[in-house]
Amino acid sequence: MNLQAAPKNLINTVCQFPEEHKNKIVKMALVASQPNAHDKSRIIESFSNDSNIPKQQIYEVLGVYIAIVHLFLESNDNDFNTRLLEIGFTPEFVEKLPFIGNRDEIVKNLLNNFNTDYAKLASLKWKLDISLSNSLVVRKIPASVILIITLKNSSKYTIEVEAKTFHKLRFSVALILKELHMLQSSMLNK
Repeated sequence: MNLQAAPKNLINTVCQFPEEHKNKIVKMALVASQPNAHDKSRIIESFSNDSNIPKQQIYEVLGVYIAIVHLFLESNDNDFNTRLLEIGFTPEFVEKLPFIGNRDEIVKNLLNNFNTDYAKLASLKWKLDISLSNSLVVRKIPASVILIITLKNSSKYTIEVEAKTFHKLRFSVALILKELHMLQSSMLNK
């Protein structure tokens, strides 16, 4: 969700959300920002029943809080406060957010969850499959790459992709790893 494009009435709903439920929404937003976040629809349904707040409103408010968490992670404390005030959040709401002063703990928890998620891969092997053909075969048979992925729980997956697709995959993975490294470095420097 883009906070800049959020309707004013949604910002007002978030600011006026019952005080006794804000901590639970903040915790749910932090959990939803983690890579291993599972479906939380049962928790939201239970929360809705216990608090007599419509599920749709909880989803909307939770979406705003998730965007607030992302904004917090992307900016320093002063910019974070300033940007929230510019968007239209009340000063009282911004002051009561539990993020400022807890940056190191929040970033550490999020990074720990990112690091443990990658430990499931035991091995990755690949081989190039080139089918040789003679002049009698009219169609061109493209080369393919066979990926053999073994996880720590001993499950194996074999994926066959064309060489061109493999290079796109390789490039995308390299780009993601580079961005994760940059994000981790920038969070440790703050």
